[in-house]
Amino acid sequence: MKKLLLILLLVWLNGCVNQPKTDTASTSPVEPQQQAGTTVAISADRQSVPLAIDASEQSLSELPDVWLRIQQQIQIEVPNTLDVSQQRDFYRRHQSLLNQVSVRAEPFLYHIVVELERRKMPVELALLPIVESSFNPVAQAGAPAGLWQMVPQTARNFGLQRNDWYDGRKDPIASTNAALDYLQYLYNNLGQDWLNAVAGFNSGEGRVQKAIAANQAKGKAIDFWSLNLPKQSTIYLPKWLALIDLLQHAEKYQMKWPAIANQPAIGFTSIKGPVDLNQVAQLTQLSLSDIKTLNPGFRRSYTAHGEHTLVLPLSKMALFAQNRPQLRAVRLTETRQYRVKSGDSLGLIASKNGTTVAKLKQLNQLKSDQLKVGQQLFLSLAATAPSTVPSKVRKSAASKQAASYKVKSGDNLWLIAKQFKVDGAALAKYNKLSANSRLKPGQTLKIPAAKEKVATVAANKNRVYVVKSGDSLDKIAKKQKVKLADLLKWNTLTTESMLQPGQKLQLK
Repeated sequence: MKKLLLILLLVWLNGCVNQPKTDTASTSPVEPQQQAGTTVAISADRQSVPLAIDASEQSLSELPDVWLRIQQQIQIEVPNTLDVSQQRDFYRRHQSLLNQVSVRAEPFLYHIVVELERRKMPVELALLPIVESSFNPVAQAGAPAGLWQMVPQTARNFGLQRNDWYDGRKDPIASTNAALDYLQYLYNNLGQDWLNAVAGFNSGEGRVQKAIAANQAKGKAIDFWSLNLPKQSTIYLPKWLALIDLLQHAEKYQMKWPAIANQPAIGFTSIKGPVDLNQVAQLTQLSLSDIKTLNPGFRRSYTAHGEHTLVLPLSKMALFAQNRPQLRAVRLTETRQYRVKSGDSLGLIASKNGTTVAKLKQLNQLKSDQLKVGQQLFLSLAATAPSTVPSKVRKSAASKQAASYKVKSGDNLWLIAKQFKVDGAALAKYNKLSANSRLKPGQTLKIPAAKEKVATVAANKNRVYVVKSGDSLDKIAKKQKVKLADLLKWNTLTTESMLQPGQKLQLK
């Protein structure tokens, strides 16, 4: 009897051996996108561990590394095709890419794997964000965005919100739920084949359905390798399969997968907006950059009204709960959008809309002053927290701050004068500058004190002309019936001086 059981066992094991499919198609490996992104430190130990632990007597939760957790559950059959071999060789030559991916994946990978297990979906799908975005949650290539590079229409179809304040595609948690819903839907509707589902995720459900229908009409097989699909899918799938093979046989290919602890790295809490993320950073002893790395779905430094899920390092959850009573509400006013036109600059837009360059940059999260024609900017955001500083102290501080001003990029004399409610010509004269002097970032200007403002205004109590768009010195002189030479003299200008809308000119 024992001999018979042994024979049956050997027959069963032999049937489990993979029979690789072959494919003679050849495509050159395409380098995955490498987008810059900040990272938040979750763990100090990032040494690689050998992926060769026998988990037969260990539960998945006892494994030390989440890559091991994926490895021990791999079921997708990887054929030894030329396409897969080329992509596998590419990744082997670019170990640094996997190192970078592991850093970015560290906060989110455990959550993705556990969610796949809960849904009883292939855990190998957790490797798709490597192909899609190199695990960069803020990656955007045209319309697609986020870890899973979902396009706007698909994102809407699967419940992701997208507005001026929030983009669910860039929210790693919300987008993972939507992406897995979409993949399960594709599996159910594309022949219950996970390769077809992944191809549909990449090139669209319609294209794969059309290819399946064409094969069915001809009596052909409808597995991925038998379908006539766009080249992008025939490259995309081999990338994913190559990664599966490199993880499953890490020792064979001498691939190092930097360790990611097989335990939660992040926690979740609900906050009621509007909330200033700068204050959240202070209360958790993190930087604003850290908060945005874990919560890239928020498009601004403030959350909108309503309930929101905030992601924090698990190690900071208790600290946030302790300091949460100090979280103050902010008051927000409605915003509007402005489309950048040819000739626009941040300084000009700020001046026209009663704001400052610094506020514009903060609101739109701009790192430089460079603008593109057609670019959308948010305007008119007012966000303030109830002040705990006595009004007398605030007035005193304001008067001290008004004594001098450090020039920022995009500033000009007339914008600064408007900000401090002083006359532009008076400000120039007070700092021994001409009206058309160019300012340098970091330059310090003295602001006339209240008495000096009064004295300056009294000394210059003459007619004042406010420059309008399209004005020129010659046109103003003729219109106001004064000599051009006098106009230049009164305002310390030259014929080459550039006028700014809102600039005030003295007319004696």
